[in-house]
Amino acid sequence: MNKRLACAIFSPLALISGAYGLRRKAIIRAVLLIICTFTFVNPAVAALEIVDFFSDFTTSEVTIKSSQAHQGKAVFELMNGEKIVESQEVPFETKAGEQASKVIIWQNKPQHNYYTAQVSLYNDTAIHDKKSYQVSYGTVAMPSFHVVDFSPSNKGVQLLLRPFNPGAVDVRIELLDKNDIVYTKNEKDVYLTANKELKITWPFLLTDNGEYTVRAKIFTHRLYASPLINTYIAVFTANDEVEILHDDVEVDEYGASITLRGKSRVPFDGFIEVTARNRATNEAKTYRQQIEEILVSGKEDTAGVVWKGLAPGTYDVEIKAVNQHNTVLDKYETVLRIPEEDKAPETPPVKSTPGFTALVLLIAVLAAARIKRGG
Repeated sequence: MNKRLACAIFSPLALISGAYGLRRKAIIRAVLLIICTFTFVNPAVAALEIVDFFSDFTTSEVTIKSSQAHQGKAVFELMNGEKIVESQEVPFETKAGEQASKVIIWQNKPQHNYYTAQVSLYNDTAIHDKKSYQVSYGTVAMPSFHVVDFSPSNKGVQLLLRPFNPGAVDVRIELLDKNDIVYTKNEKDVYLTANKELKITWPFLLTDNGEYTVRAKIFTHRLYASPLINTYIAVFTANDEVEILHDDVEVDEYGASITLRGKSRVPFDGFIEVTARNRATNEAKTYRQQIEEILVSGKEDTAGVVWKGLAPGTYDVEIKAVNQHNTVLDKYETVLRIPEEDKAPETPPVKSTPGFTALVLLIAVLAAARIKRGG
């Protein structure tokens, strides 16, 4: 009787314990399946992230990092409360383990003192990461200096700062090609006690007729706060540029010698063209000579022409530096006189006295007759 009761009591407990074990195993199996799904099926969600994000009312910049190759788009938005004031989309591509930065230029002028900038990373329609940045305008974000001059050119860039109060800044000059930063130059701890001028020369070649944007990103040091960041934008079109060195121009009756100096990071592969115009007859002759060297900023080369068929006289001489598109990049004018050629002096003929020849002939005849008589 006791054994039957014991068996009756044990059987339900065993069933309950077995059911609980099966349920526990099912839950563990489901959790592992979810983890594997997120780890192996969609690894890009965890692999792509925003490393840094900045914005003011001039530009915005995001730095992206991914543990694997990834393509997508970054959506930049400038918001006033819940209202989207401006939105821009920029495609991006990252390589495994590398960072990529994208920069945009805001097109709308601010109407309020405070905004929120945010950037979101997308792959198709799936969002991977999002960050925001508080943007202030007006006196709230005013630096302690004034940008007097910010002038990029074919050769480099010039930045002139005038301080309102003494202070120190870090300056970062960036050359942008569309939304990409292709060159960066940093100047650390620039002390502003008086007007400060910074000059940077591009260390690489530029593309002829290429449109470039230059950004100055200036970090103002603050004692008890993170640096105040302000950005400034300037745009320029790159072209080849040379100058004729006036002091090295030599023109004489034999020809002309001209020295050119490059003034651009766009290579110059062109000619000198010399035109000599006769002041008396208005007749002009043009001579062209290829420059042997390809010139960039700071590099010089000399070429010359020899006059052919240029008659004596006074000439107005025009010298031009011409590129492959027949665009005149520089011009110089001077004057030339080619003298008449010296002629050898002629010996004047001896003048004879009238009747002198006849007299000589008469004397000769008489002498011959006397000799004949005497013989």
